[in-house]
Amino acid sequence: MTGRRAPIPTGENQIPEVYARQPVLRRLVPRLVGLSRDHHRRVPHHEFADDLPVVLLSGRHGTGKSAMLDDLRQAYAPDTGPWPGPRVPFARINCAALQERAGVGPETANNSHAVEMLVALVAQLSRPVAGFGRLRFPRTTAGLLAVVSARRPGNDGELRVADRHAATLMGVPEDVRPRPTWDALFRAALPAPPDGGSPDPARFPEAAVRAFLGQLRGPLAARRVTAWYETYRSEADNRLRGLPPGASGQPRPVPATERAPFVARLCQEFHQGRGFRRGVERMLAAAFLEDVRYGPFRRANRTPRPLVLLDNAHTDAGRDILELLLDQRAATGTARDRMVVIATELHGDDTPEDPRGDGPDDEDAPYPEAARRSLPDIGTDSGWTRASAAPSAGVLFLPLPPLECEHLERMLRRDDHASFDPYIATALHDLTRGHPMGARRLCEAVVDRARTEEWVAAEELLDLVHPGGAGESVVWRLLDTLVGSENHDELCLFSLAWDREAAERLAERWVPRRIDGLPAADGAAALLERERWSRGPGSRPFITDRFLRALLVHQMRSGRGGRGVDWSGAHALLAEHHRQRAEGRTGRAARDEHSRFLWHRLAAGETQEVVDRLHAEFLRPDGDAFDWLYILRTVAHAPRPPGDAWFEQCQEVARGSRDLIQLRADPGAGLEKQAVNRLLHALWYAADELAEADRPLVDRIGQDLSFLSAQHLTGRAVLAQAAVRWPRSVRNGEDWPLDRRWRADRPGAGAAR
Repeated sequence: MTGRRAPIPTGENQIPEVYARQPVLRRLVPRLVGLSRDHHRRVPHHEFADDLPVVLLSGRHGTGKSAMLDDLRQAYAPDTGPWPGPRVPFARINCAALQERAGVGPETANNSHAVEMLVALVAQLSRPVAGFGRLRFPRTTAGLLAVVSARRPGNDGELRVADRHAATLMGVPEDVRPRPTWDALFRAALPAPPDGGSPDPARFPEAAVRAFLGQLRGPLAARRVTAWYETYRSEADNRLRGLPPGASGQPRPVPATERAPFVARLCQEFHQGRGFRRGVERMLAAAFLEDVRYGPFRRANRTPRPLVLLDNAHTDAGRDILELLLDQRAATGTARDRMVVIATELHGDDTPEDPRGDGPDDEDAPYPEAARRSLPDIGTDSGWTRASAAPSAGVLFLPLPPLECEHLERMLRRDDHASFDPYIATALHDLTRGHPMGARRLCEAVVDRARTEEWVAAEELLDLVHPGGAGESVVWRLLDTLVGSENHDELCLFSLAWDREAAERLAERWVPRRIDGLPAADGAAALLERERWSRGPGSRPFITDRFLRALLVHQMRSGRGGRGVDWSGAHALLAEHHRQRAEGRTGRAARDEHSRFLWHRLAAGETQEVVDRLHAEFLRPDGDAFDWLYILRTVAHAPRPPGDAWFEQCQEVARGSRDLIQLRADPGAGLEKQAVNRLLHALWYAADELAEADRPLVDRIGQDLSFLSAQHLTGRAVLAQAAVRWPRSVRNGEDWPLDRRWRADRPGAGAAR
């Protein structure tokens, strides 16, 4: 077929999550595959030649990873349109779903994650492609049949594996019902027992391989299959002996009568487990790549390449198949298999620093030698070449960036008649931090509400109703998608905790049940770490992802989460917890616990107590201005208490409109304490995701910090630096910096914190 293909609807129209992803979808992938997305126009393979990277798209839940793969599927293997079906050999596998469905375990000896993945790849890549034919996998199929056909009598799990995989490998269409069993397919190839009893289970693999080889086109095809396995084993033996490839000469041809038993010996090694099993998996992966390499798509430089999409490749099944693929490519130094692999992996929040807690720890990096690129860098040329012989050097790592505020403005401009707060796009971006799914859902809720001609204020964002949800909260719907509803109340409660120990205190008081068989706090921590919502043991806060934490905290604040636990009561318990911990510590540890104690008191609405303690800390003769700013910055990021009056009242205090009221309530309050009060409320207001810090309020932050710098006995330089840098950071929506080098007497000491 050489005619033009009907244009495929773009991701911008169909999938809002793919905003800002076009360098991958419309530039890099067509160059890799060698075929235009929208038409049957070939794209020359000049950029990558014979070596192809595994493209790894990394991002959090809801960042559009799966949506990008769906978009590529619609482009290269559409289900509808003028010519439905794959345009190139195509496979799309959800590694998480495959792993859950497979149920791999020690009780099932004829299966593994690698076997499951290879069976799925063979089944999908072998579908016919109009104009090109189809890929065939004789080497891979023979080896897989040898492995899955071995089963122990009475083991129902192994029997199910054999039945399921045998039908798939023998090309039985998925829609055929009932599915043929292993016995129906291969029983006739078994030799009849001499005593007329049951067949010997040890002969099952040989029978399956014999039946498969017998249906290949002519004896030459069967000879090539066994010759490849013999050559592979011979080269493996040479490596073990320290000999160069081919040192032992050509292997002895396998007689026709011994071909099936020879390949069937694979299953014996597979069932020995551990290193033996991994060796067989490496051989099967090599057979798979050899089949791809010598398929009909190898003939010309401009022939499109096979495309494999692997979703959730961070799972055991995904890591397993990528490790095998990368090892094989590293062994040959190229990707002569010409197979394009686009994989996605779940990654945690990459925020460089969280003012509420610690910066991110380095996550386990399974691909240390991977080339890292940003999406704009790959628009015309990725610049990728294999930098070393390490397997992970074959990975092109592309972290998915958050959406920009302009993307959210575009989502909001869908309806010209909608009216809402002009600051709402900025508030949405501050709240979601560019999270694509969160931004889309909230933008839809804003536009739907604005169509009723009701003014939508930024303060209402988290209380909007999901469009078409029969009164269902948009936040609840988002949380149900991101973390599920089973542990909703527990996660809302734990979102107030700074660390595992604080979450355990909450669980002791209010959560008697277990989560995933563990005590509530431990089960929640395991769940959050597994789904990359936290950074593992010792992470602070307990939920490190800012967007998820903001949603859960609001549910707790609004009374829609936490199983009815009172907001003030939870904060009172946690404040006392951190007060007790502060008493038993010194130095920075005591400072950190003291700041967390004040954080909880401010969240509970005890502003006067917090101001009194901050002022007393400021007046200490031995007080450190850096530590004081650290405490102030931490405390100011406390969540606002319940009630809509907070927005107006906090602004009034920050602007100084309530100075006289405060003076009447506290006649002894001097100018310093009034400045501390204004500064705390201004920063508290500016830290809230939904509040707009206008220019007068930002200027007031600088003025109060400048005034306090003149009053501090030893920290004038530090406070003066904050007076310049913090207002600028608030205005730009950035984190407020704090650097020990600001100390005038120690200009080179310390590091940013």
